[in-house]
Amino acid sequence: MVKMNINDLYTDTDVNTGENIYYWDSSLEKPYNGVVVDHFKGVLSWEFEVKDGFKTGIERKYYDTGELMEENMTDHNTIDGIATEFYKNGNIKSISIVIRNVFIDTISYDELGNKVGKTSIAESDISYSLIKDKIDEYREKYHIDN
Repeated sequence: MVKMNINDLYTDTDVNTGENIYYWDSSLEKPYNGVVVDHFKGVLSWEFEVKDGFKTGIERKYYDTGELMEENMTDHNTIDGIATEFYKNGNIKSISIVIRNVFIDTISYDELGNKVGKTSIAESDISYSLIKDKIDEYREKYHIDN
């Protein structure tokens, strides 16, 4: 798979998400397919897969010291599937089921790996009506209560 530095690609704005759409060319006619990487002070800070110009696949963000900070499943410039945050020691900080950037269920852990809580989207949440028909499907597909 092709890997490109974020600064070597051309971008346009996705009007639906406000995120970038990535292109090979300045005329924005050839969408990029591959992996995008970004570095901060020589250390990998961000990498993500792109399909047809859109962030689709796995996205990883790193602490400035190089440890994995987040790993997200993405689709068409949104977090969609499982989103996981990590402490610098490598233990999971939280794991969530997400539908198009809307967090459905999140389990949180302390730095030692002990479960400290669970939150779920409320029917009163402004985003609930947008994704309510997919909640059971995603909970069945992504089991985070183990």
